[in-house]
Amino acid sequence: MQSEEGSVRLVDVTKRFADVVAVDSLSLRVQPAEFLSLLGPSGCGKTTTLRMLAGFEEPTAGEIYISGQAVQGTPPHKRNVNTVFQHFALFPHMSVAENVAYGLRQKKEDKSQIASKVGEALEMVKMSPLANRKPRQLSGGQQQRVALARALVNRPSLLLLDEPLGALDRKLREEMQIELKLLQSQVGITFIFVTHDQGEALSMSDRIAVMLDGHVEQLADPDTIYDSPASAFVAGFIGQQNFFEGTARQQGSLVESDGWTIRSSNQSPDAVDGRPALAAIRPEAVQLLEEQPEDPVNSVPGTLAGISHLGDVIQFVVLTKGHKEILCRLPRPRAPKLEVGGDVWCTWEPDLVHVFDAQQAAVVLADPAATGTDG
Repeated sequence: MQSEEGSVRLVDVTKRFADVVAVDSLSLRVQPAEFLSLLGPSGCGKTTTLRMLAGFEEPTAGEIYISGQAVQGTPPHKRNVNTVFQHFALFPHMSVAENVAYGLRQKKEDKSQIASKVGEALEMVKMSPLANRKPRQLSGGQQQRVALARALVNRPSLLLLDEPLGALDRKLREEMQIELKLLQSQVGITFIFVTHDQGEALSMSDRIAVMLDGHVEQLADPDTIYDSPASAFVAGFIGQQNFFEGTARQQGSLVESDGWTIRSSNQSPDAVDGRPALAAIRPEAVQLLEEQPEDPVNSVPGTLAGISHLGDVIQFVVLTKGHKEILCRLPRPRAPKLEVGGDVWCTWEPDLVHVFDAQQAAVVLADPAATGTDG
């Protein structure tokens, strides 16, 4: 029988703060040694969920199980769980090694055991040479490594990470993403990672729970989340999309939008013929042609309004007659040589189009900020 050590299960968990429902009947299962990210905009309930797992908040209703044991009413220090926050909260008067050893000393472990465990933890995060330095002598990335070592030294069954890379600059943040995933694979501990940054979630996670308004919109691996979004919100929040408002036809396999016909191989069971619908097409799925294609379906004419060089990718902005902007991103070797102001046609394959019903469309179109990465 497989061990439940490190597993997490939330059953119909709700958290209310006065009249505000922060988490709404959330059910979720995390496997042992899994790297799961809770991803979503500010106020979606991801941090509240993490705080309930840590024991800093108690659920209003529902049950939480960690390693197969119910933990309602169990204080944080009695859960085999540690948390790493965005602000490292290292003791400034202690050395790196003393910071890492603090929890072990509080438990009154044997001095030789403390030294051995601290040494192993610092080795894991590549901080052994700096064991005697004070936090003020470290860079932001080094301080974060110390915070990770301090959290891992007790070998918890579950490590909770609340936007731990948020205070780092972009380059260091990207480096730490790689190191953090490698570290998680090495130690074999369950990680639950809270972030509003889609890039972080996609690059590190085994699975991602995309949250909105206190519930999970979609729970899946990164490829599925990106390529087969379950809702218009997920489609808009993960990466960029070209959204086309229109009317559903043929059970959602066609959307008529501003005189264009957009065909999709991904039929939406919720799209009702004759009702408003939303077609979503990623910029990397769009191809540019200088001449009108024979098939007018999935072909939209426009004027090339801008070209941006993004390293190995070139982004084109096409402006249609209806003043709608269409983004196209192509790898540099495959990008056509075009001039701003020229007439072009945007085309795409039907299997790269996703169609959503009017209610889902309203979530994206009514609040564009909901699909950003702020907060």
